[in-house]
Amino acid sequence: MAKLKSKYDTEAINYFYETVFHEDYSKIKLDNISKWKSNPKIVLLGHPSSSEIEYVKKSIAEINKLNLPIECILGEPRDSGSINILFGNFEEVSTYLNLDNRLKSEIDTSAHFGIGHVTSQDGEISKAGIGICYNKNDSAHLGRQNVVLEEIVQSLGIGGDSYTHPRSLFFQNYNPEKSFTNLDRQLLSLLYEPAIPVNFPRKSFETDFSDVLYAVNTAEKIKNLWQKFPRDLDSEVERCFTGAGLLKHPKETNIHLYGSVDKEDSATITRVIFSLNQISPNLTLKLARRTAFEPDHGVVLTFNESDQQKEAIRLSNEVSMGKSCMFPKLIKSKISLSFNKSARSRILRQQSIVDALYFSLLTRPKRQTDEGELFEIKAGVIHFHKRYTDLLKLIYSNEFLDGLALNEFRAAKSM
Repeated sequence: MAKLKSKYDTEAINYFYETVFHEDYSKIKLDNISKWKSNPKIVLLGHPSSSEIEYVKKSIAEINKLNLPIECILGEPRDSGSINILFGNFEEVSTYLNLDNRLKSEIDTSAHFGIGHVTSQDGEISKAGIGICYNKNDSAHLGRQNVVLEEIVQSLGIGGDSYTHPRSLFFQNYNPEKSFTNLDRQLLSLLYEPAIPVNFPRKSFETDFSDVLYAVNTAEKIKNLWQKFPRDLDSEVERCFTGAGLLKHPKETNIHLYGSVDKEDSATITRVIFSLNQISPNLTLKLARRTAFEPDHGVVLTFNESDQQKEAIRLSNEVSMGKSCMFPKLIKSKISLSFNKSARSRILRQQSIVDALYFSLLTRPKRQTDEGELFEIKAGVIHFHKRYTDLLKLIYSNEFLDGLALNEFRAAKSM
């Protein structure tokens, strides 16, 4: 496997693990890899529109550009297909795929969605059925094209979605910026490498890639990392754990602004994003364009002003967790900053924005002892104090797996 490790980077190998050895809407890891040994023929059922036919053709061309050992072929309606695709409404798709009530209740019908079922034996896929339903209120062709491409790619053996990379085709939540990224292409190419045979066991993959897989020998990896950080950070780290384990945002996280944001607020937010992005390679924050509808992932920061409010500043933070993929995630932090019209409110406004954005990245709430300790400003640049940069570096390290339990962390650091 040394050749594959030199051909595919660590990010791709770890992403492969969480998408190939997991199936959407399932809470267990798959024991073996499944893929095609013959060329799958794709046939469209029902009465697809010319646009839908074009989406499929473009998807086939995109996949075949990778020069895999298999080639996707578009068949005629009268042909017997190995991958059958039905475009329809929710009920038609549910009936075609025989979805049970539990699964139907988990599907978000307010957005475009696709779902598939794969039939395999001893790791060889022989048949797949795909149902695709579009949200009629969203006619953007790119979004529809991406749903088709994602479902066809998943029918080739990448059955699981993930919260890790929002721009990836396999990102679990809705994101109009999703595309078939270079990382996604690496997954599909790795899956069809001759060194990864049909029915390849997960245990063998974990053994062969144990040095670069963060989900393998996690305790030892945490112990080695922990030795590089000061011991007095212990209690701070433990406060970042919840009942669901360690939760953190995806590696790329959008900041969405709503409400009465003035020019000075915008300047502060830009400086905070710049400073936070210097802390960890696994933390990239980006100011997103304002949308009419509030997104279901990222950091949502809403500004309000009230003459009736007694407190100079009132802050609330609601967090949403994603838990349907192999690794859970802190998917959304919704922060509300409410200011009154007092002079004190204006004085504390900048500090409250910095505090809010920093602590939106952790499940550990801000405490009174953080006052005045979090950052300082030098020559117009926000500098977070070392204790707080160390905390983010550690929490957002690859070794600290999403969903890591507190007792696992305690055991690892005491090894």
